[in-house]
Amino acid sequence: MSEDGRGGRHRHRAGRVAQVSVAAEPAGRRHHQRQGPWDAEDAPRDGRLRLDLGSVQLPIPRGARLKAEPDPSGPLRAVHALVPEGRLTVSAFAAPRTGGLWPELVEELAAQLQKEGATIRRDRGEWGRELVARNGNTVARVVGVEGPRWMLRGVGTGPVEHALKLHGMLREMLRGTVVARSSDPLPVRSLLPLEVPEDVPEEFADSLVESMPTKPRQITRPEGPVIPMMLPQRAGAGTSPGRT
Repeated sequence: MSEDGRGGRHRHRAGRVAQVSVAAEPAGRRHHQRQGPWDAEDAPRDGRLRLDLGSVQLPIPRGARLKAEPDPSGPLRAVHALVPEGRLTVSAFAAPRTGGLWPELVEELAAQLQKEGATIRRDRGEWGRELVARNGNTVARVVGVEGPRWMLRGVGTGPVEHALKLHGMLREMLRGTVVARSSDPLPVRSLLPLEVPEDVPEEFADSLVESMPTKPRQITRPEGPVIPMMLPQRAGAGTSPGRT
């Protein structure tokens, strides 16, 4: 693809994101804008291989298998990275320009998981509040990062004995993620639209294509904490404006 109208990036369907120069760094940038995850206009020229799903470009861990999760109505809901230690999922949602969505969501999710029998622990991480849910031998860590008109949610789910390594992989995946928020206004909390690239990097192609006909409704196995893929909508939440 060619450079977009904002002078922000070139995007290649093979999954590699190349960055062109951007405006000087504004004052008051948040931690994630210096360390990642990245808004498309600020993404580094790191030459890193990323799976381009349109609204997000995901750095996939080496050796991971991919699994697509279509919505029953047809659109792509998520792409999960399956590693020996468990499952990693990074999703992007529309958020208010003023931020503040993640503190609401983390408490809603905690209440829901407690009702379903999971043991809940709240942690502090490099991006702020995190949630750890355990059910039997399976543990899920949920991390939220707020950006300009978007919010990323990362989930790492797997056996307790692999939790430390898996959750380290989740943080690394979040740091390298690039979010390409469209210019369209979207309902707050709605999933940013995803699309499967025409040219998937060779090491991911087989597992992703094989998973496309399946339509799982959850991102974890039934015996573990179940993190809903879609966010509950709230009356009067309004829309998240696109780029101006």
